[in-house]
Amino acid sequence: MRAALALLLSAVLTRAACGAETPRPAASPSPPSSCLTCHAELEGAALEPARRAADDVHFQKGLSCHDCHGGNPAAGLDDPSAAHDESKGWTGKPSRLRIPLLCARCHADADLMKRFNPHTRVDQLSEYRTSVHGKRNAAGDAQVAVCVACHGVHGIRPVADPRSSVHPTRLAETCARCHADERLMGRYGLPTGQYADYKTSVHAHALYAKGDLGAPTCNDCHGSHGAVPPGVESVANVCGTCHGREATLFRETEAKRGIDLDLCIRCIVCHNNHAVRAPTADMLGVGPRSTCISCHVEGDPLYLASARMGAASARLKARLGEAHDLLERAERAGMEVSADTFALREAQDKVVEARVLVHSFDQERFLATVDSGTASAEAGVTAGQRAFRELRQRRLGLGVSLLVIMAVIAGLALKVRELDRKLPREEP
Repeated sequence: MRAALALLLSAVLTRAACGAETPRPAASPSPPSSCLTCHAELEGAALEPARRAADDVHFQKGLSCHDCHGGNPAAGLDDPSAAHDESKGWTGKPSRLRIPLLCARCHADADLMKRFNPHTRVDQLSEYRTSVHGKRNAAGDAQVAVCVACHGVHGIRPVADPRSSVHPTRLAETCARCHADERLMGRYGLPTGQYADYKTSVHAHALYAKGDLGAPTCNDCHGSHGAVPPGVESVANVCGTCHGREATLFRETEAKRGIDLDLCIRCIVCHNNHAVRAPTADMLGVGPRSTCISCHVEGDPLYLASARMGAASARLKARLGEAHDLLERAERAGMEVSADTFALREAQDKVVEARVLVHSFDQERFLATVDSGTASAEAGVTAGQRAFRELRQRRLGLGVSLLVIMAVIAGLALKVRELDRKLPREEP
């Protein structure tokens, strides 16, 4: 393995962040690097670069140690000072303050990146500079996140690799290395419970339990390189990238009624931000689990509207449950109710539609939808009751038929016995 690592070739020349020549893939293979050969003989942190090189996406593309650290990779193993020759660009361990510029030497160069992957974005540095992390880094704060804090230093893997620290299934954990650190976050006056809250959310359940890689994690809401906290004005737009119809209803309501729902903090006031729970019928109305009563108090017209909407939704849920129960029991009893069960889907669709229409704040529209669903559920209840009446009639008819058949059989048996007595008996 060490011999193989030692033969990894370098294809890019180094330059300093302020004006040296941009790295370019070499026209011909570079000499074998002594960096890996030497470091493979060391221990502890000095061994890590050689140990992780084989899995590193940069090494796999033909880059090597000196493309980031400078120095002379052709130096002999017996002369470490020649390998660390500053005249050859040796910089040693880069300062965290300079890491973004160091990575951007390649990742902000469109011509260079196209040689490796034409689809790779080259605006990461400019986007990073718009983030809280990037602004603090530019101001001299060496504690904030830079490229290596998320992607790693050595052994960097592609984002799509499940072992990558920025793969969707591992990204929240990576962010939590800083954002769940009370000592570090205490310097900035920031909370540390986001990761713990997120792990309880419906989003995390979809991602980790169901394996849905499309479920949102940290960067889907905050951004990747341009990470910022979604503000009051933008949070509905952030949620609306997935929940499009709900966001549209918000905007329609604002336009029709000439009101500004930003004061409601839109989505998060009802659903939270990190600990997003699956929506339930109990969230609507004025019950103990209602989110409406967090803003509206008794006597408020909107409190009364919430009560009416919650009661209507509860009726629909109850009748729909009753209809499902009746039809399922009728089906188990052998009755043909498939058409009625299929028709009941309309009521279920109305339940889903009503939950979405809550975001319109249009009481009449909501109640019309719920009433339509309740009518479909009532039809299902009626169909279930009809099926059981028919079942009882069938059982009654079957019982009567059995009695008649048994009576006939009994009569025949008596008749046979009577005829048997009347037949002449033979003499012995």
